Amino acid sequence: LDGKMVQQLGYIEVPLEVNYAVLDKKLGVDLIGGVSSLFLVDNSVLLESNELVTEMGEANNINALNFSANVGMGLNYKFTPKVRFNIEPVLKYQLNTFSNVSGNFKPYSIGIYSGISFKF
Repeated sequence: LDGKMVQQLGYIEVPLEVNYAVLDKKLGVDLIGGVSSLFLVDNSVLLESNELVTEMGEANNINALNFSANVGMGLNYKFTPKVRFNIEPVLKYQLNTFSNVSGNFKPYSIGIYSGISFKF
């Protein structure tokens, strides 16, 4: 049977970031920098073949706690003084994710966060 091996990792992220407003008008620009603590909550290795999924165990070289350095840019648009739309592309470079790694694997993620902010 043909199949594939799948590794799943899940984290709870606790970020500590600073936003610096470069432009604070109707259209705003922010610089974002900071660090995050990542707590491992899901670590599983699965074998998938046709409709069958078998859990094989977990990876033994994943650190339960790791960190990331975060850098990004925020763009926002103020609809009113109390309502604003924002979009933030952020690069997160992970530190000490794995132990006993052969090779030069350096994990990172790129995210685009967006939302609407309301001030009360």
